[in-house]
Amino acid sequence: MTHVTKRIFGIDLGTTNSCLAVMEAGGPRVIAIEGEPIVPSVVGLDRQTGRFLVGRRARNRQVLEPAWTVRSVKRRMGETARVRLGDRELLPEEVSAEILRYLKEQGEAALGEPVERAVITVPAYFGDAQRRATIRAGELAGLEVVRILNEPTAAALVYDRLVARKVEPQAVEAAPAPAGTALAVPGRRAGADVQRVLVYDLGGGTFDVSVVEIGGGINEVRASCGNNQLGGDDFDRLLADHLAAHLRQRTGRDLPEDLRLRARLEDAAERAKIDLSSRPYAQVTEEALVGGFHLNLEVDRPSFEELIDGLLASTLAEVDRALSEARLTAKQIDLVILVGGSTHVPRVRELLAGRFSCPVEHAVDPALCVALGAAVQGAILAGQVFDHILVDVAAHSLGIKTLDHASEGGFWGRPRANHFSTIIQRNTQVPATRSEVFRTLLDDQKSVAVEVYQGESARCSENTLVGHFPFKLLPAPAGSPVVVEFRYDLDGVIRVIVHQKGTDNRQEVTLSTRMREPAPAAVAAGTAGAVENYILRKARALTASLPAGELRERLAAAAESYEEVLADAEAGPTEVDPAEEELLELLQEAEEAAVGL
Repeated sequence: MTHVTKRIFGIDLGTTNSCLAVMEAGGPRVIAIEGEPIVPSVVGLDRQTGRFLVGRRARNRQVLEPAWTVRSVKRRMGETARVRLGDRELLPEEVSAEILRYLKEQGEAALGEPVERAVITVPAYFGDAQRRATIRAGELAGLEVVRILNEPTAAALVYDRLVARKVEPQAVEAAPAPAGTALAVPGRRAGADVQRVLVYDLGGGTFDVSVVEIGGGINEVRASCGNNQLGGDDFDRLLADHLAAHLRQRTGRDLPEDLRLRARLEDAAERAKIDLSSRPYAQVTEEALVGGFHLNLEVDRPSFEELIDGLLASTLAEVDRALSEARLTAKQIDLVILVGGSTHVPRVRELLAGRFSCPVEHAVDPALCVALGAAVQGAILAGQVFDHILVDVAAHSLGIKTLDHASEGGFWGRPRANHFSTIIQRNTQVPATRSEVFRTLLDDQKSVAVEVYQGESARCSENTLVGHFPFKLLPAPAGSPVVVEFRYDLDGVIRVIVHQKGTDNRQEVTLSTRMREPAPAAVAAGTAGAVENYILRKARALTASLPAGELRERLAAAAESYEEVLADAEAGPTEVDPAEEELLELLQEAEEAAVGL
């Protein structure tokens, strides 16, 4: 009996819209859900039933019940602040999980088979916390997240797949082209095996640009840049502000701070933006907005383009940055691929055509090609044989906080250290393993605080904290070497290994939401620092599960104090032990309280 590997689906978890795709005999295909290829990334809560609504039903309720509806949650992925949804407060990944669960359930209904394994795409410029939150959202939805894939890479992958197989656009669902035309290979140099492609990905809430080399069986990402807080939603906001200004002028008074009014203006702005992508004018008509006043305004394309010109200029700055990091000029690019629904705005193509001499193409429907690329990658991971290899790069530099820069790393120990010592450089091909040597500051230094950051600034305070943990040291003279190794995988998950050179003292920490609490017996047999990490993880988990009140505040404060003592290089047992005892007592009290909830 032949073993059949379950199919791995591709999911584009977008800011504005999401979609599900799968590889079939004729190529990648987007699964239609409720008759449409895309699902609005909107989650609502029915106040009568307490059930979640996802997609069009949620979007249709947004104007009437904005406080019970959440959209564009992707922009908040990785944040610890909760999202208010009606009478509930949810983490951003919990909201995203409802979108993924809906795609999973509807996909299963459409296909008649389980949807259990998936490749989920993220912006190339997503940081570690955002990637981990995406993985967690998939797990909450009942999916095995096999791979996290950068969106521009997915787009380049499906483009290369279609060209390599000479698939006509009609073979890809919802990616139509004029009848009888095959998918062209615009810009390919005669006799050239490698094509340099710039992927310009402007979605609803994020922007990415990547320089990719396609050909010779390899897709290699040369550079990726972008902005996680820039997209079509910002176009809507600016146009909504313009509509609000017109309404203020007509009514002669300030507008009230009203969620429903704002939702109606942004909804009208989005519809006008879509109309202006194919028409020179858009008519905005909204009745009884404020005190019986109606909004009846014509918006022309040049006025809209003037509103968003600054945002588009910032995307071109990222394009220039990506070219610089790839060590290429605009003239060396063979093709520009447009990805993301916001690239339908004509001004986008106009600006890029003025910057590049090569073709600027929507090679595949820009709203669908990311999901299609994810499906291609899923098929590869499931064991299907393809004639190319996918190569990706780290979107951010990764490193640790040290005192200063020295010939070998930096020195550890001073509390106010702020230097960012890079271990994995930005645009390093991943998966990657890199290590650097750092040195202790004091004789018989008791511990170091390992603080992992991502970013490009030389100062940690200007970068993003990925995670931190204490590492206890064995007695050694000042200047003793400590090796820090980063293992960065294709999901953007970091494994940090710290080793006190010349000893058996080592510790490994995975900065990932997939990290599970080990059993206490296993922890007791672990490496130095594992017990402390276990106590802190348990304290955080219990704090999150407790209702607001004195016990929760005391537990959070005790955990914070314990962590600060552990991070203090000069703290000894007389400081650490009392803090640990206090925290353990509160943990026992909290566990008893949690059982009674």
